[in-house]
Amino acid sequence: MNLTIRIIDSFGYAIYGALALLAVWGVYNGILLYRTLRKKTLADPRPLISQVQELCQARKFDAAIAVCQSPAYWHKALAQLIAVALQNRDKGLAKIRQLLVTEFHTEVIAGMENRLASISTIVRMGPLLGLLGTVASMIAAFSRIGGAEQVNPRQLASDISLALWATGSGLLIANPMMLIGNDVHARLRRLRDRTERQLQDVIEILEPADPAAPTHGVPAAPPPARGGRHEPGPSRTGYPR
Repeated sequence: MNLTIRIIDSFGYAIYGALALLAVWGVYNGILLYRTLRKKTLADPRPLISQVQELCQARKFDAAIAVCQSPAYWHKALAQLIAVALQNRDKGLAKIRQLLVTEFHTEVIAGMENRLASISTIVRMGPLLGLLGTVASMIAAFSRIGGAEQVNPRQLASDISLALWATGSGLLIANPMMLIGNDVHARLRRLRDRTERQLQDVIEILEPADPAAPTHGVPAAPPPARGGRHEPGPSRTGYPR
């Protein structure tokens, strides 16, 4: 019986250690998420957009790409996407939009979504792991009560308190992680919407160069005059009239 109680106690303490590691892992992911969001977000995009517009209107596309890839902007999501659009400016607007969507999801969102998945796992695992620790501690506590000739109320209260702390720790880990995950989701949606709006200004510059885009202001070819002179064409038999 004493061996069984020691094994259960060791299992319970191991769960407390796992909860501590889970908390550290959640804090680490949260810090990295906020750091990445701050690096990807451009507080004032107007200087970058105006500079890119001036260079593009002067047909200096390579200089505009160099501006987007300069140390001041190379971590920003908007600058990365503008550089991709300019590098593929000859592929047509439809292809450029498709490339921008792919680039945004692979280079900007993919890493943060992986860390958000880790936070979601912590939110689910925290209460379950804490409940498992509570059950293990309660089993050990009642096993000691069953094997003792006289029950010590203070020892019993201490064992039950230790058991309940496991569930409390799991909830204490899960609730802040859930708030962090929801906040990062909201910030990520705002980053996506804001970047899409800002990209429209650059895409409008590339629109006149798009061969697939409809031309405006070009007069249509005049229809042939009804009474005009026509060149003789082949007859129904295939021979000239």
